[in-house]
Amino acid sequence: MKFSMGENLVILGTGQLAQAFKMSNVGHVCIFASGVSNSNCTDASQFDRERNLLKSTLEKYGEKKFVYFSSCALSAPEYQKNAYYQHKKQMEELVRLNSNNYYIFRIPQLFGKLKHHKTLINFLYESILNGDKFNIYSGAYRYVIEIEDVRKLVESYLEHHPVQLIVDLANPYRYNIMELVEIFEKLLGKKAIYEMVQKDDQYLLDLSSLENFVLENKLNIQFGHNYFENKLQKLLKQEM
Repeated sequence: MKFSMGENLVILGTGQLAQAFKMSNVGHVCIFASGVSNSNCTDASQFDRERNLLKSTLEKYGEKKFVYFSSCALSAPEYQKNAYYQHKKQMEELVRLNSNNYYIFRIPQLFGKLKHHKTLINFLYESILNGDKFNIYSGAYRYVIEIEDVRKLVESYLEHHPVQLIVDLANPYRYNIMELVEIFEKLLGKKAIYEMVQKDDQYLLDLSSLENFVLENKLNIQFGHNYFENKLQKLLKQEM
C-alpha cells in the first residue's frame, strides 16, 4: 500500500494519483492517496479501512506536511451528502485534529490514463468504446481535473501556501454530462448508446481563489471550456 521516495517524501497508495507524485521534489511531505475513491461506495468495511490507515499514517507521519484528498462536493452546503461524502467529511476532521501541517485538497472527477476504473470519465470512455448502453441524468453537471494538473497544483501549494489549507482543485468550467459524452463521441468517432433520465445532480463551486493562484504562480494549466477536450485528445493519442 505504501511506497516511499525517501525520508523526505512518503506516498500512501498505488493508484494513478499516488503514482503521479513519484517524481516530485517536495520535501518533508506525506501524500495520503489511498482513500476510498468511488463516490457511490456504501461499504462500511472500505470506510473503516481508510479510517484505520489514515489514523496510523497520521500517528507515524503527522509531523510532516500532510496531504489528504477529499471531495469538492463538501464545499457545496446545499448538495445532498451520501454515505461517501459523510465519510470524507469525517476523514477531513480526523486530519485537522491530528495534524498541524495539513493540506486538504478537495477534488472533483479525476481523469488520467483511460483504463478500467470506477470513475465517471473512465465509465463513459469504456461504455462508448464498447457500445454499452448507459443512463444520463439530464440535470447532472460535473467539474473535472486531470491528475497531472492535480500534481502541479499540489506541489505549488506546498511550496507557496502556509499549512492548514483546505482548497478545491477543479477546472472552473462545469460540464453537463451530455457535454462530456459528446466530446467522447467526437474524439472516438463513435455514437454513444444511452437513455436520458430526467434528474438533477449538481452543485456550484467558487473557484476564483484557485484561478488567482494559478495566475500568480504562473502555472502552465489552461483551464476553461475546452480543457476536457484538449486533455482527452492528448490522452487518446497516448492510447494508440
